[in-house]
Amino acid sequence: MHRDDFAKRGLSASGQTTLPFEIDGADILLLDDVLHTGRTIRAVLNELFDYGRPARVRLAVLVDRGGRQLPVAAEVAAARVTLPATQTLRLARGDDGAFTFSITTKS
Repeated sequence: MHRDDFAKRGLSASGQTTLPFEIDGADILLLDDVLHTGRTIRAVLNELFDYGRPARVRLAVLVDRGGRQLPVAAEVAAARVTLPATQTLRLARGDDGAFTFSITTKS
């Protein structure tokens, strides 16, 4: 469990994170689908540091949509878009494995 809002989203708090590798001194690459506020990445970093001290942590995302609430940045992003709070981004994967995203206005 690496979200900071799992109670609000109705997820169980009973999940226990297990890592099949040592964190101390490791070069960690975090992969995420969409980077928005940065809160999920912050929660993942908090969890990682509960298990040790990595040498380096890098972040790669499919889409960086802006709107950061925390000073978090992806080193690599397949796409970067800036969306106002009135719009949402939906990521999808086609039968051929290709990723696409669409932007909709919240109703």
